[in-house]
Formats: sequence, structure tokens, C-alpha cells
Amino acid sequence: RACEIRHETGVREYFHAAFGHYFITASEAEAQGIDQGAAGPGWSRTGQSFLAYPLNSEVADLSPVCRFYGTPGIGPNSHFYTANAGECAWLKTNPGLFYEGLAFRIATPSGASCGNGGAPVYRLYNGRWRENDSNHRYTTDAALYTAMQAQGWTGEGVVFCAAP
Repeated sequence: RACEIRHETGVREYFHAAFGHYFITASEAEAQGIDQGAAGPGWSRTGQSFLAYPLNSEVADLSPVCRFYGTPGIGPNSHFYTANAGECAWLKTNPGLFYEGLAFRIATPSGASCGNGGAPVYRLYNGRWRENDSNHRYTTDAALYTAMQAQGWTGEGVVFCAAP
């Protein structure tokens, strides 16, 4: 009997109602910690998720995803993720953001479309930079993407391609 090897990792989404913030993680240990209250009270899973690849994946044509967090006392109390190497390099120079490292690997879109059966991952922005309360949401659900825009979030388009 052949052993099936899984090459994907789940990226799970959380929401904090009091902050109105979303957060994603591909780390099972981090997810378990959040579930047990390590990030403080108020975080709960939304049920939204998508598949990405672990950092050690040997799947061709994947981009590493940089993870940033607002610098305490300067930046927002929020995380930001990008697979764009230029954007990652530029954000590393921003004193309001702290580079936490690479989070996972993922395919990137060609324009707004994903090849190889991958699902588009849309990014939304709450537009609250003036209040130092920026937050982004990442979703594969096109209807949710549209609904969030109707609630005032800015649609930033397809930024990742989830694993099929």
C-alpha cells in the first residue's frame, strides 16, 4: 500500500470581534496556541481557510510569503502578508512594520487568474491607516470578497493562488 504524502498546509483564519481584525496563520502550533488563548482573549476561528505550501516545499514556481507585524508603539496592531518580493523588500524598510519572517510558500497569480487549478486568494483592506488600525483580510470566497467591499473594505484583488 502506497503512503500518501501531503504537500500542502492549511492557512486558517481568525477574527477578533472587539478589534474588528482578521488574522491568518499556516502554523499548526500557532493556531493551537491561539485556540488556547495565547494571543489573548477574543480570537476565534472563522471557518475560512485556504491551502498553501510549507516553507520547505519542493513544488516548483512557488513564492515565499513574507509576514509583517506593526512595530509596537509605531505601527498597527495587525499582521500583513505579501508574496511580492519587491513589496517585501520595501516593507522591510518601513519603521512601522516589523518583519517576522517567512510564513509559507504559495503560487502567485498571473494578472487576476490562477493556473494549475489554484483558487484565487483575494486581499481586502479596512482603510484605517489614519487611525493606526490597519487590517487586511485574505479570502478565497468571491462572494465574501464582494460583501466585505459593500461594508467599506477596499478590494485589493488577487494576491495569492491557493493550492488546489
